[in-house]
Amino acid sequence: MPAKSKSGGGRGKSKSGTGTSARGKTATSASIARGKQPAKTSTGTTGRRKTAAVKGRAGRPPRLSRDMVLDTSIGLLERYSVEQFTMARVAKALNTVSMALYNYFPSRDALLAAIADHICMQFTMPKPKRTQTWQDTLWQWLWALKKHTDDYPVIVEVMGAEGRYSAGWLRITLTVSRTLYEQGLRGHDLALHAWMFCSNALATIVFEREGSAWRSPISLTELDQLDPDEQDFLIMLRKHHVQLSSEEILDLAFHQLIDNLERALQTPGTAD
Repeated sequence: MPAKSKSGGGRGKSKSGTGTSARGKTATSASIARGKQPAKTSTGTTGRRKTAAVKGRAGRPPRLSRDMVLDTSIGLLERYSVEQFTMARVAKALNTVSMALYNYFPSRDALLAAIADHICMQFTMPKPKRTQTWQDTLWQWLWALKKHTDDYPVIVEVMGAEGRYSAGWLRITLTVSRTLYEQGLRGHDLALHAWMFCSNALATIVFEREGSAWRSPISLTELDQLDPDEQDFLIMLRKHHVQLSSEEILDLAFHQLIDNLERALQTPGTAD
């Protein structure tokens, strides 16, 4: 703030003490004398419109983007099934219209495929140890895949959209393919064993998560529909079903997957 004059007036006064200019007229009175009206300030309707326009621009929601559509879609798939997933529902969540989404994805299936690809691209492998064996690498891969499906449970719902696997899933499986290639598998054998290993791993993880009800106590009502010898055998197993844990089931299944590969690699003609 500039310092005030000793007279105490913010704008000061002329020597005549009348507040007019040295020529004896104010700027306004001089304008009137020349037949001109003083300029209006922007305090009327026009000024308010300009202010409102500035505020409107400042308060606009962020522009729609591909990542915004993907993130919102993933959130919706955590609440709704794939059958309930629609472009209209995504548009509503983004406070826009469905047609705006087609600027990024030509169809619902294309959006689902992009979601699967986006999720798969987030997959990471633990840093390998210096003395790590190929079995250790596949063991790490199996548990990393399990963790990834836990972090993104919707991945199972959207994989295979448009009848094909995404580039992200192919990148995930690349660790397995390269590991088996380094062990001597080539061509048809490499493609076969890599595909079986990855498919069985994913199927095991998914079934264990979705099919845990199979480990619930066997219903006696259901047993009544079986033959006596069948009932006796299942009653013997009944108490053990509830003792099974997800970790021990996956541990056994993963060991079996790797054991199968070890036997295949030892079969003459399988590996070069």
